[in-house]
Amino acid sequence: MDYRERLFRPLSKHFVDNIALEIFANPTDFDIVYNLIFDSNDKVAWRAAWACQKISEKQPELFTLQQTNKLIELAISTKHGGLHRGCLSTLYNLTLPNPIPVDFINACFEWMISPKFPIAVQAYSMKMLYRICLYEPDFST
Repeated sequence: MDYRERLFRPLSKHFVDNIALEIFANPTDFDIVYNLIFDSNDKVAWRAAWACQKISEKQPELFTLQQTNKLIELAISTKHGGLHRGCLSTLYNLTLPNPIPVDFINACFEWMISPKFPIAVQAYSMKMLYRICLYEPDFST
């Protein structure tokens, strides 16, 4: 199946939900969709991230620790608002690495308080920091 071609076309929430359902039925295709998050076309990348968010909500076990770490790196480096949100919303559903990268924690603080980031990125950063507090109790005191 050519997921890249499908993600390149106009899509809706229903369409993304169908891609997630296809992955649930054929988990071997997961890596194809996951790797499209790193596509050179921003539109394909953020739509793949959207699909991965849906997948992470129901089957977070499909993501490896290496994939989680790559998502963290992409969240830190991307300038695309939709891809940024997609990475954070997916990461929110996954088990975080131990130790949690300090540069990711610092970035979440920056994204949360800076008005230059989209509201969704600020909100997911706040949610991520809450989760980090659960892993690292020293942050909550």
